[in-house]
Amino acid sequence: MEEKQNGIVLSGINFSENDKLLNIFTLNKGVVCAKIKGVKKAGAKLKFAAEPFCFAEYIFSKSGDKRTVIGASLIDSFYPIRENIQKFFCAGTVTEFIKHFYQEEMVDEKEFMLTINALKEIAYTDDYLSALVKFLVLALENQGFGLKLDGCFCCENKIEKRTFFDYRNGAFICEKCFDNIGREINGITLSALIEAKDGSLTDEHQGTKKALKLLEYYIKNRTEENIKSLKELNDILT
Repeated sequence: MEEKQNGIVLSGINFSENDKLLNIFTLNKGVVCAKIKGVKKAGAKLKFAAEPFCFAEYIFSKSGDKRTVIGASLIDSFYPIRENIQKFFCAGTVTEFIKHFYQEEMVDEKEFMLTINALKEIAYTDDYLSALVKFLVLALENQGFGLKLDGCFCCENKIEKRTFFDYRNGAFICEKCFDNIGREINGITLSALIEAKDGSLTDEHQGTKKALKLLEYYIKNRTEENIKSLKELNDILT
């Protein structure tokens, strides 16, 4: 039985001498595991289809719950990602997020499009850090871990001065309502997150890098998932 799916390579591991096992995030089947044969050989026809971040139409031979890639038509390789270490870790954070939060064959068309759009912005624009902030804010919301960005979590007023963050609720709290639970953050971090959600954030915003730090902290403590690529990126940016 053959099956066609548009998908993005999340990761791959070596399997036997010349083969690989790929994790591919597909539009209609979610994350699937598939063997791809002979791609470690020089000049292999499908070598491109096993590369990280490859976006292609894959043709699978399917037997039961096992898939083998037998063909692929490239849609986008997002090649500029490979030319910039910061872009590489931004894109790695995107694909690693999907691996952490999606079990096999969990279909989510909205998340698939978020992923494609994030990889495009990371690859082809100069605002790749803000593109990652936007992806994480929207993807966390899609997973039920959305940050509460509409003013103070307690009094609902706009936060004007000192800002505190409670990771348990993904909430921001004003100085008046702060009850010694949470950590103080720079107010520009909150403004960056708000702009990321509405799509207006750029890498020139002073809070963009701070927002990535806060998102790493929030994901690790609220969801108990450790996104290694995000940590590596923040280490580089520090």
